[in-house]
Amino acid sequence: MTPRLVILRAVVAVACAVILGRLVQLQVIEGDRNRELADENRIRIVRRMAPRGTIYDRHNRVLAASRLAFSVRVVPEELAMAGAEDPAAELATLLGLPEAAVKEALHSQALSRYEPMFLQRDVSEEVVARLEEHAPYLSGVGVAADAVRHYPHGSLAAHVLGYVRQINAEELTRPENAGYRAGDLIGKAGVEKVTERALRGTDGGDQIEVDARGRRVRTLGTVPPRPGRNVWLTLDVDLQRAAEDALGGRAGALVAMDPWTGEILALASHPSYDPNMFVGALTPEEWDRLRGPGHPQYNRAITSRYPPGSVFKIVTAAAALESGKCDIRSRFLCTGAYRIGDWSFRCWRRAGHGTVDFVSGFGQSCNVMFVTLGRLVGVRQLADMAGRFGLGEKCDIDLPEEAAGLVPTAEWKRQVRREPWYPGDTCQMAVGQGDCLVTPLQVAREFAVVANGGSLVHPHLIVRIEGESDYSPPVEGRSLGLRPETIAALRMGMEAVVAPGGTAAGIITPRYGIAGKTGTAQAPGGDPHAWFAGYAPSDRPKLVVVAVIEHGGQGSEIAAPVARHVFDVALLPKDEWPSWPPVELTAAASPGEEN
Repeated sequence: MTPRLVILRAVVAVACAVILGRLVQLQVIEGDRNRELADENRIRIVRRMAPRGTIYDRHNRVLAASRLAFSVRVVPEELAMAGAEDPAAELATLLGLPEAAVKEALHSQALSRYEPMFLQRDVSEEVVARLEEHAPYLSGVGVAADAVRHYPHGSLAAHVLGYVRQINAEELTRPENAGYRAGDLIGKAGVEKVTERALRGTDGGDQIEVDARGRRVRTLGTVPPRPGRNVWLTLDVDLQRAAEDALGGRAGALVAMDPWTGEILALASHPSYDPNMFVGALTPEEWDRLRGPGHPQYNRAITSRYPPGSVFKIVTAAAALESGKCDIRSRFLCTGAYRIGDWSFRCWRRAGHGTVDFVSGFGQSCNVMFVTLGRLVGVRQLADMAGRFGLGEKCDIDLPEEAAGLVPTAEWKRQVRREPWYPGDTCQMAVGQGDCLVTPLQVAREFAVVANGGSLVHPHLIVRIEGESDYSPPVEGRSLGLRPETIAALRMGMEAVVAPGGTAAGIITPRYGIAGKTGTAQAPGGDPHAWFAGYAPSDRPKLVVVAVIEHGGQGSEIAAPVARHVFDVALLPKDEWPSWPPVELTAAASPGEEN
């Protein structure tokens, strides 16, 4: 046998040995794994999204629910289109989406080579028709009916409800989101975020057999999804609509609250947005609006911090009454300015109010009277009383991203501003100007103290969560220990505000009494912020309403009618509800501009 023949036989023998060894490895050693992979190529689990729980108002009216919609799912490894070099680009054209967005989604959200992923939710019937038309040439793409979020009232209460959207990479890393997968929906804001665990539900799925092109052949088994649990809120749809109608297109916020329990009946913030837009793909115009200067996603009722202006004067009056520095018989001389050496703090009525007692000075919002009271008690007592009324701290409402506000002190100014506290700072603070900042929700709690006789309530929105028998929203307030005489004097002063000669005389109604306080808070960047805060009926309070209009001007002319409209809807029979804007309110609101 020649050497060449020996070498050839050796090569053939080695080759056969290698092939045999590989067959043994594939069939014996790795047989189970390869059979599993083959089944994965043939058997697929298609998830069925669980409908989220329904959110109701206090009268069982639906605020957020689920509806069926078409969703497009893609198996990235099987995506192909006959005759197309770039199937992702062709798919983007069919869906009407930017090519870059489709490619990024395919790259970032794919969980495994053969697992379907959501590419687009809530697609139109036109898109479904285009996909069906191209189905013979398109592989790895399917359309399914899934539950998507639906807000039947559009933008109504958007800042309370929030919205849901696909979980992002950063959220997936958080420990509290263990169990979520890429492509899952999650509450991003509002009640949707706070009660996510209850609302979410448990997804189901279909085990299906597919052919070589990834198309369904048959269904092997089904696990039905389990819907999420329902949530009931304290909101009243009618009152919420009245609040948003009255705010109109103006930037601002309104809070309507039960002064005895802290239940929020309306919480409005403008500009607003429609949470339904987050169900599908956002258009560039929608993104621009959401990121625009109006900040429509910003919940001004609990997050914006405003100078309070005259709505802070309740604190000043309470501090003076509690310390014994004044009572309802005390009298004050207003010549139009309060002078400290060469410096003057002017009253809004330049000619002065003359001699006023406590109640009339309160009703006319006399700056000189309140500056005098502030100087008598000093910054420490003003700050302490503000803290007792809940200012400068979060109300701990069951919504995310609440702000704490700011009650300045001499110590705070030394640490932050590196400056001493001057007598003029006390004058500014006494009338709610300077560095003092509050949220509308804090002001609602402040005025509820007077309405309920001296207790600091806990504002809340969630009444009940289905299946949580131990869930109990807070209902008892914390007594501030104010003397009955102090509460009585504050009530008399607030009733004088909404009386002939008071700064809110323009919203007087013969149907019920209103007690409150107007405010015109100087603010940088434009006209003053317009405030009104009060409660009604004045003799048996049922509702506290706080309205603030950013750069609106005088509180008596701008904010007070807004609050009156909400009071009317809350307290009058339905067939007597007024329309907005009101036509019966007179122009006799305020004789001038108060702080």
